[in-house]
Amino acid sequence: MLINLAIWVQNLSFFADLRSSGYTYPVLLALHLVGLAMFGGMILVTDARILGWGMRGYAIADVIKQTRWFKRIGLVFTATCGFLLFCSKAEAYYYNTFFRIKLTLFTLVLIHWLVFRGSVYSKPDEIEGNPALLGRAKTAAALSITFWTCIMIAGRGIGYLNAPSGLHFSMLLTPFVNALQHVL
Repeated sequence: MLINLAIWVQNLSFFADLRSSGYTYPVLLALHLVGLAMFGGMILVTDARILGWGMRGYAIADVIKQTRWFKRIGLVFTATCGFLLFCSKAEAYYYNTFFRIKLTLFTLVLIHWLVFRGSVYSKPDEIEGNPALLGRAKTAAALSITFWTCIMIAGRGIGYLNAPSGLHFSMLLTPFVNALQHVL
């Protein structure tokens, strides 16, 4: 059932054109990584400050508040590009173990957000003055760094470590075959 949906989505003309484009797909992938760098960088800065690993001259609340919009913009940018990348190769992602790991990690990030949003991230002004809340914030930050690092590793693994063999190899050759047919 899901595989049929994946095949249908990737064969929609928009996503088929995106996948076969010599320029659009690589540019979209690069933009996905730029958004990830922005989002991930802000997550790292925030979590490192909460953990006391850096930027100790700045209040935790200031760091959280000043990075919030950059994180949101980076997340929307990354998620949009990632969704387009997924839809253009949905069948290959369906079979890719690293993609499944990445989805599992996203589920853990969502649970993390649900658990810590109300008690930590929505109360940045209270973190430094409350030892119990600071401990909870440090737990949230450590989990955040762990989950997002694992998501990035799994994301790189999708394209390089566990690409399904045979499924889409012919798709990679299609532009070359078409070019040869026009020449011959």
